[in-house]
Amino acid sequence: MFTNNEANQLPKKIAMVSMHASPLAQLGGDKSGGMNLYIKEIAQRLSKLGLQVDIFTRYEFKDSSEIIEIGPGVRLVHIKAGPNKKILPSKLNKHVPAFIEGVKSFAIFENNKYDIIHSHYWLSGLIGASLSKAWNINHVVMFHTLALAKEIALGKNSTPPIRMKAEKKIIQSANKIICSSYHEKELICSLSEIPERKVEVIPLAVDNNIFKPNDLVVSRKKLGIEIDSKVILNVSRLDPVKGIDVLIKAIAKIKNKKGIELKIIGGEIKASQYKIYLQELVKKLNLTNHVQFLGSIAHGDLVKYYNASNLVVVPSRYESFGLVALEAFASGRPIIASNVGGLSSIINNGSNGFLVESENIDELSLKIEEVLNNINLSSKIGFQAYLDAKNYSWDHTAHSVFQVYRDSYKYFNNIKHAASY
Repeated sequence: MFTNNEANQLPKKIAMVSMHASPLAQLGGDKSGGMNLYIKEIAQRLSKLGLQVDIFTRYEFKDSSEIIEIGPGVRLVHIKAGPNKKILPSKLNKHVPAFIEGVKSFAIFENNKYDIIHSHYWLSGLIGASLSKAWNINHVVMFHTLALAKEIALGKNSTPPIRMKAEKKIIQSANKIICSSYHEKELICSLSEIPERKVEVIPLAVDNNIFKPNDLVVSRKKLGIEIDSKVILNVSRLDPVKGIDVLIKAIAKIKNKKGIELKIIGGEIKASQYKIYLQELVKKLNLTNHVQFLGSIAHGDLVKYYNASNLVVVPSRYESFGLVALEAFASGRPIIASNVGGLSSIINNGSNGFLVESENIDELSLKIEEVLNNINLSSKIGFQAYLDAKNYSWDHTAHSVFQVYRDSYKYFNNIKHAASY
């Protein structure tokens, strides 16, 4: 419990900005994934710590309610900015000013005074920076992924030029930056000369009440999967940075493919350019009988697929953290992942999973064969992963975010108080 004096120095109302990523979006779509989940999980747990959280996101559908209560003390507020339809994040920059004015109007209408702005992704970072200045309050930002990281993974011109410039400005102006791994912290500090203490590393988490081990045979019966199949699972957005093409090519290299099934979860009904490329690649490599595109699956149902799999593979060209790795951990499944970004901060190679060099098709193919053909190794790795998953809880992550808010709010208020003399 806090004393009255301490309570007066705590933030009470948070404006969380996520312009393009609604926490209620179906996960696994072309532009919905870990960030959407993070916002929902953190907001709901921050409310348990006594905070009121308003999450501002953009209207995409005409029939959306303006305000949706998604938990005690947590509201999702839809702001009109641009047409009521899905727009790629790369095309949303011109609607940022309208979004800013929409949030301001909402705050005036409700007579809301927020203590902290927490923005997610660079577009929301621009919004948060503007509102922070207008309202004279602290701005906390989390990028989730950086233009620099995507360019390292996919080459130059893989992101809009304006994005890199915007991220550098946001890094300079933000009061505090949260990231999920030390690798990401290094990238952020390399973009702009800022004190390292300005960047706080807070790992992501997994809900161990949802993701937990279950019998493989029972799980397969529920999903209609043959008992003797060798199931490889990939869960991700269908985006080139996720490296699914590398995984498909690695499967093609396996000599004895009897029983092998690669199940790819993610992607929307309308095929993206990358999904079309992947489907054509499957046909070209004669893997039609071995690869299935299952589309987007409700997040709570994913545990059935983890438990029905022999192996989870994350072949990303870059990952700021890798929530899928933690979900596989919690489900007790062995994982093979690219040695990129934050994945190496979760996976201890040879202990709770395996790391392979990004885009090394031969290495990935050999490691897949090794894990599938060695039951003792697979069980040992999966069990250690399950034990390690206990170290990552959303409650702990939310409490760490709360501490960032508290320290930032207290420091900022002391400065304002001193400046008033």
